[in-house]
Amino acid sequence: MYKKISASLAVLLLVTGCAGMSSGISVGEEDIKSTQIQGVVDEILAARKTVDTAGMELIVGKQLLRNQAQFAVIRILFNQIVIDKNFTISDSDVAARRGDVINQVGGLDRLEPALVSANLAASTFDEYLRILIIVDRLNESFISSGIPEALVSQEVSKTLVATAEKLGVEVNPKYGTWNPITAAIEASDVTDGAVTPLP
Repeated sequence: MYKKISASLAVLLLVTGCAGMSSGISVGEEDIKSTQIQGVVDEILAARKTVDTAGMELIVGKQLLRNQAQFAVIRILFNQIVIDKNFTISDSDVAARRGDVINQVGGLDRLEPALVSANLAASTFDEYLRILIIVDRLNESFISSGIPEALVSQEVSKTLVATAEKLGVEVNPKYGTWNPITAAIEASDVTDGAVTPLP
């Protein structure tokens, strides 16, 4: 009997251990695997090899991983805000914003360098544009309700924090520590691995 219990426990630990390694972030009922986040990071790193990155402030290593994990969290939170606020964001809205950004960066041939400089992946660009549109809608909503324009950004942040609290956010420790007060993933190591403790 002892051997059976030990064997069952070993299997359970193996299964939960594997699940822990594959988990990335969880927001409400939505899960994003570590492999998905790593895939976006790999895409960003590959794109950097195709453009001149001189003068760009590019993030790397743990900071880049945390940045993309944070983006995944924010995307889910803002999509929930769309539902809560009964906003409508259409594909044509995103396409129009895409056109605006392309014009701002100087044309389609300048889009890839602009994405690289912003530490964005081409595959998540439309999601990024959607977030910008949602923020605009929130700003308009708050202003129309009488909130001074100078305080609107604070209200957006409060809405994001409240949504995160409502849904619940769990983050794989390899990305950092979730701060519910700011709705942000913070570095577990304040030096972000730049300083190694003496033995």
